[in-house]
Amino acid sequence: MTLVLAFTGINIRMSNEARNKNVITVADYGEFQKTASMAQRDMDDILQELKESGVKTIAVNEVTLRDLANRGDIQLTSFAEYSSLTQNYFPEKWEQVQKAIGDATIYPFNLTAVTSDAETAEFLEERLRSRFTNDEMISFKTNGQNCFIITAELDPINTQVSKDEKEKNPSQEIDARLGFDEEVLNKLKSQGFDLVLRPAANPGSNTQFLDEYWKYVEDYNVKLLIFAGNKLSQAPEVKWAEQLVKDNDLTIGIIEAATQIQYVKQDGLDELMENTGYAINRVYSSSNDEFVKTPDERYYRWVRGVIDRGIRILYVVPFKDQKKSYSQNLDDTINMISRFHDTILDKGFTINQPLNQLSAQIPGKMHRLIVSLSLLLGGTLYLMYLFTMRRRWVGYLLGAGIIICLAANLLLDIDFSKLYALAAAILYPSFSGLLLLLYLRDNQETSLWVKIPVSLVIVVIVNALGAYTVVTSLADIRYIMNVGIFSGVKISFLMPLLLFILNYYSCFYREGSIKHKFMELLRQKPNYLVLSLFMIGILAVYIYLGRSGNTSGIQVSSLEIRIREILENLFLARPRFKEFLIGYPSLLAMVYLFHKYKQPAITLVLGLGAMMGSISMVNSFCHVFTAVTISLNRTLGGLMLGLISGLLLVVFIKAGEWVVERIN
Repeated sequence: MTLVLAFTGINIRMSNEARNKNVITVADYGEFQKTASMAQRDMDDILQELKESGVKTIAVNEVTLRDLANRGDIQLTSFAEYSSLTQNYFPEKWEQVQKAIGDATIYPFNLTAVTSDAETAEFLEERLRSRFTNDEMISFKTNGQNCFIITAELDPINTQVSKDEKEKNPSQEIDARLGFDEEVLNKLKSQGFDLVLRPAANPGSNTQFLDEYWKYVEDYNVKLLIFAGNKLSQAPEVKWAEQLVKDNDLTIGIIEAATQIQYVKQDGLDELMENTGYAINRVYSSSNDEFVKTPDERYYRWVRGVIDRGIRILYVVPFKDQKKSYSQNLDDTINMISRFHDTILDKGFTINQPLNQLSAQIPGKMHRLIVSLSLLLGGTLYLMYLFTMRRRWVGYLLGAGIIICLAANLLLDIDFSKLYALAAAILYPSFSGLLLLLYLRDNQETSLWVKIPVSLVIVVIVNALGAYTVVTSLADIRYIMNVGIFSGVKISFLMPLLLFILNYYSCFYREGSIKHKFMELLRQKPNYLVLSLFMIGILAVYIYLGRSGNTSGIQVSSLEIRIREILENLFLARPRFKEFLIGYPSLLAMVYLFHKYKQPAITLVLGLGAMMGSISMVNSFCHVFTAVTISLNRTLGGLMLGLISGLLLVVFIKAGEWVVERIN
């Protein structure tokens, strides 16, 4: 009943997920333009090819001084280079420069931009004056040339300069943003593309330029911002961005970190997300793929990003495979986009439709109280079955637990949702293991064909309650968008295994003999078989834990990668190996062998394998950025494949028994 009453969280979660089915692919205009230039291909042709591959949205970064220099519009040097050249070759001009500079303090590495084009000079004057104060820049005209010296401290912007080049010439790192190029925006809009803007912090003290963003957003019907750089603003607060998002119903794209844990941190981003009610959606950048070895692996990372990790914005830059030409990398990128779109459509998603704003509702204290009460009741039931507690002690436990739940959820201003999810991930697999052992112990004469479905129901239903608890605990948009994460992955994988051993001794060695039996086991002289099994067990636990979570240190074999790819083509979401290759086969083998031989040790050895499947089942729903429907599909797929592999294992065991009987 308490779980039914805890519907608020799962209702929020399912409602948001139902509105978050659209996937958009965003191509980086600047990066595609650079690669097209290196490949000596026309950018308009590349844009047409992108459109034909299904790309409807283009991201535009702010133009920088170095962008103008690379286009040949300005000459950009350090002040040291500029002054040296002018003094040595144009001494009369240098006198005019000194008069224009006056007493201003200029450092050798201050950037200096020079142009003789009147239109370019007007552009620089307008953009620089709206970003830098008079104390942060100097502009003058000599001999028909306009000169702009930036005296403010500048930061590197998307620099890819080698370490040696940085040491030789530090000015090569620094740059200054000048706002968006309206000519580019107009061209893209006229070609039918939707625009994503990538604003970023300006190092100057003048904030007049912020008004430009409102104009661009309104004039070009912009609906998505993905901030560039390490910070959103030089100022400690980002009120301007907050108002921009609210006034125009914008979505903020947060870029998934390369480790796939949370998102790329940018100063001011957390504050902005919170103040705008988490008007966000997740971005996967293809630049995180540069380490992959094959195109197929890159493709499956994109697909898994959408299906497994809830990514809805794929941000694409051209591939940079050094073994291929720039032109070939462009073609490979565009072909991969087309292939990705076909797959995502086949998986039931829509592409290039506007992203919906999601609810920022967060379940309140009463919801958390109900979840905690459900865990209290579930935990009490578990202890009752484990220790056969007297009613009086059960009453004491419930009374104390209710008081603690009321105080923790209603009096303390602390959100224990992560703790509740972790408790559920430990409790329910452990409880299912105990109930399974008790059922097998108390129904030894029941038909095998009854035991198998009942055992499956026990495991699936009890762990489904755990999955439900996790989902309704971590239900709001912060968890869907991987801003908040499930904590305690390793603990949730290890604790149920340890508790299963306690379950086993409690089930088969009750009435105070657990300690005696355990000490008796320790006093036994181990033989080589026992030592071998112990070492195999240690290795199995190491692999089991090492392959759990995003920070695992054990690499996946190429064979397993290939099997994963096959499963991803067959199912909406790939079933987990721990479930259909370990969990269900161990469960069916345990039921069969214990039914036939009545040896409790069978349930201990194979029960640990079955527990791994139960833990994995609940853990699928602990990946809270994955849609519940996807996790459910994965779980059902694991059950289906697990029944097949489990029955095959039982047949193999029976065949082995037949061979042994014939030999004997």
